[in-house]
Amino acid sequence: MITKNILYLVFFIGYFNLLQAQEPTEKVSLFKDSTDGAYDISNWLLKKEGFLLIPSIITEPAVGYGAMATAVYFHSSYSEKHGPPSMSGVIGGGTENGTWMVGVFHVGYWKNDRLRYMGAVARTDANIGFYGSGAITDLTGESINLNMDAWILLQQLKGRIGRSNFFVGGKYLLLDTENTFEVPVDEPEFHGAELSSVLSEASLILNYDSRNNVFSPTKGFFIDWSGTYSDDWMGGDGLYGRMGIDLLSYLRATDNLLVSMRIESNYTFGNVPFYARPMVQLRGAPLMKYQNKNTSVFEAEVDWKVYRRWSLIGFTGIGNAYSSLSEFDKGKSVRNYGSGFRYILARKFGAKMGMDFAFTQDDFAFYFVFGTAWLR
Repeated sequence: MITKNILYLVFFIGYFNLLQAQEPTEKVSLFKDSTDGAYDISNWLLKKEGFLLIPSIITEPAVGYGAMATAVYFHSSYSEKHGPPSMSGVIGGGTENGTWMVGVFHVGYWKNDRLRYMGAVARTDANIGFYGSGAITDLTGESINLNMDAWILLQQLKGRIGRSNFFVGGKYLLLDTENTFEVPVDEPEFHGAELSSVLSEASLILNYDSRNNVFSPTKGFFIDWSGTYSDDWMGGDGLYGRMGIDLLSYLRATDNLLVSMRIESNYTFGNVPFYARPMVQLRGAPLMKYQNKNTSVFEAEVDWKVYRRWSLIGFTGIGNAYSSLSEFDKGKSVRNYGSGFRYILARKFGAKMGMDFAFTQDDFAFYFVFGTAWLR
């Protein structure tokens, strides 16, 4: 998530910088494409290094509207390294419902992109609508406020297997939380209105990535498998496990029409803390609203090029949160649909930017999108 936000923010500020360039000769060389004369930040990104201050807007319906700012340090330029530059930074933001977050991070691409590292430490105080996570049926259709005061530590390292498209690696997540419910919840699992909890998880990760670019792919596949383990001896709350698989596919149907699909499933084993249960992630669906021991998601999207660098987006999907495979038909399901637009902002990187407007049966949300909504 942090990687996705940072990459999006970097391109976001680049878009505004192109409007603020003062020297005509610099504006043409850095912010216009010589092939069509259109606004383009490819050359600016190729040369960029050093510090950059990045503002952004938060539109996640689970926490309300807000703002975020990031100070990023580029350790080299893209052209100097002939690949993605390593980045370090500080991030902070808040929303209208009192949610706030601050943190530091580092994203590293080492050994000619044979090793990929991501690390972060963050503190957050989040107010989120809690719908029971499948454990409390009395909250079906309604929510209470859940305040999560948490420290987060994330460490992840992946390595490329030979010269193939496969990556293998591991991830460690530590999440220390103080959870407070707005009203008492009369369930043994929650021990009243307050609950302290610690996640300490180790995950094995296996990726296959044949996409032609990671920002706005037009062909190829991305497959991600992860297995997660937690136990008392690791400092967490108990013994449990998770397994997840994520499949993205991109097919060019015609010169102007791209068809994409996403399939995602997550399964848990043992007594997973309520807030760590899998949740359905679809555009238009608030976080933690559709949550249970297992989730399945299918989403399809079409991208239709209508004029030069501009394209229209249409998407629809379905997600289900359920307690077990035998109870799949009794799960809490959600359907989404919506539309949006994209502009090719960095042609040399194959990167687009735009907005999406999404509806579900109960909610509406809009998003500023860098690349694809499924950025991985």
